[in-house]
Amino acid sequence: MTNILHNSSFKLTPMLEQYLRIKEENPGALLFFRMGDFYELFFEDAEIAARELQIALTSRNPNAETQIPMAGVPHHAAEEYLRQLLDKGYKVAICEQVEDPKKAKRLVKRAVTRILTPGTVVEEANLTAKDNNYLAALVWDSQKQEGAVSWADFSTGEWTGIVLKKEEQIWQWVVKIDPKEILLPQGYKLPASCSEFKARVNEVPPASYFDLQSAAELIKKSQKVATLEVLDLADKPALIKACGAILMYLLQTQKKDAETQNLADLHLCPFKPLNLSKYLFLDEVTERNLELFKRLDGQKGPGTLWHALDNTLTPMGGRFLRQRLAQPWKDKSTILKNQEVVEFFYTQDRLRDDLRVYLDKIFDLERLSTRIFLNRCNPKDFVALRQSLSILPRIKKLLDTYEELPKYLRKILATWDDLNDTYELLIRSLKDNPSHLITEGGLFRQGYDPELDQLIDLTEHGEAKLKELLQKEQEQNNLPKLKLGYNKVFGYYFGLSKAFKGQIPEHFERRQTLVASERFITAELKELEERLFSAAEKRKAREYNLFLDLREKVAGERQRFLHMADILARLDFWQGLAQAARKWEWTKPELSGELVLHIKAGRHPAIEAVQGRANYIPNDLYMDRSEERRVGKECRS
Repeated sequence: MTNILHNSSFKLTPMLEQYLRIKEENPGALLFFRMGDFYELFFEDAEIAARELQIALTSRNPNAETQIPMAGVPHHAAEEYLRQLLDKGYKVAICEQVEDPKKAKRLVKRAVTRILTPGTVVEEANLTAKDNNYLAALVWDSQKQEGAVSWADFSTGEWTGIVLKKEEQIWQWVVKIDPKEILLPQGYKLPASCSEFKARVNEVPPASYFDLQSAAELIKKSQKVATLEVLDLADKPALIKACGAILMYLLQTQKKDAETQNLADLHLCPFKPLNLSKYLFLDEVTERNLELFKRLDGQKGPGTLWHALDNTLTPMGGRFLRQRLAQPWKDKSTILKNQEVVEFFYTQDRLRDDLRVYLDKIFDLERLSTRIFLNRCNPKDFVALRQSLSILPRIKKLLDTYEELPKYLRKILATWDDLNDTYELLIRSLKDNPSHLITEGGLFRQGYDPELDQLIDLTEHGEAKLKELLQKEQEQNNLPKLKLGYNKVFGYYFGLSKAFKGQIPEHFERRQTLVASERFITAELKELEERLFSAAEKRKAREYNLFLDLREKVAGERQRFLHMADILARLDFWQGLAQAARKWEWTKPELSGELVLHIKAGRHPAIEAVQGRANYIPNDLYMDRSEERRVGKECRS
């Protein structure tokens, strides 16, 4: 590209000038430039895309002396190509046509509507169902010997953070949460032990991303609070900076203006600093040695505790289980009340089996609601949401048939919300198999909108209406030989043979005389023709506007969706543990406040899951405070 720009004999077209201007405004991102039905890339971006996506590299001007590399992908199939680029760590700026090409007097206006990055995606194809997709921001003050790390899952809205006094502890948390992107102040030196994260790091200007005052204002606006005290952040300047960096990055990538846009549109949940008093901290060494999520060889799957334990059926339940493994509860009362619910599902095999059938039909309510809220949705998201909502009353009815529910489960179910009003809206509005594209019509049921019903009637029964009009003219004017025709010049017309000797109706307007016939039009025929010709476009426009209205109504219920997603996650978590206990014949452990550990006929769940019960020999273990039965300081892992 540099050679072309410095070539005085080479003249850029207005379109390429537009491309280069937008590219300059979005450095570091591959520019997907919308041209008709394709996203096109030019210059170095085209070469990168061709190499990484294994697509054809062509030229914008193949016969010119200085050629411009070009590569493109169909816009309707772009999702998979974007997924591949994001998986490889690239950022992608999506540049759309922001005016109707039919109305553009010159060059169609284009603008970047969002920037896709590995840590800010919400599309299903770019996400792993039972894993969180975190964006993290890290700050360290060497003078105060204090730092913080904040992390957010943009696909669910969850975000939190923690203040720490040691730099290595901050990076231990980074390893634990395994973010897809990490925001660091420019000039920060990545520790040698964390070089594996180098490809995920985005160095950003500290003055605009990590400024304390601007960060505090961004947080208050996004959380709709007047003071940071309500978020437990007022006395945590390092964490304020880290949170501010995340918000600023989201503003930049989602193309929102901090001054003119409502920051609450970023959909993040209420911020809560991580409370370490509630959870047992497991550093990355402990996680690795216990093989919680990965084996010692770094691979996932069989041989890990996660693989042996995970019997969840929903993405929400899977993520909840993962959090509990990474951050186990410390409070005894919390453990006992959850243990009681797991035991209940353990003893109720029929209930658990029926519940599993229902849970298996529920989609990811958290991420569905996020896509709808952000207007990143398509009709299939609403169909998935509708199916999920249809299951909620069945689950509640199933659980209500059991009178002796654990106290904690009853408390959770007391806040149950069937979201029946939203379900009824989706049933009345959308077809069972709506079109994938929201601009092509075919989305809504007849009976939902009177204006749309008329347009559907015209588009789907236009031929019949023309025949009705022909029949009316034949009968009212005694013209049994009257015919209906069409050509590209006159449109629809009525035709009469020259042999006809009767009276021509006064409302017939002669348009063309041929050797054997004459052609006429009427005001009613032209009106019907115009209605038929415009109905298809009007139908598409009406359905598009109805879809936007439906999206807005459903998006307004996001908090209700998140509430039910949390309840379903817990139900799935409890039944999943009960299912695992039944499968592996585990027993409920008894908790003691004493420094005593007694295991009788103990089995390692991950190892047994790999080699089977028959090949595993159970072992007893007893440890207490005594010298001969304790793990001393001299022991090394």
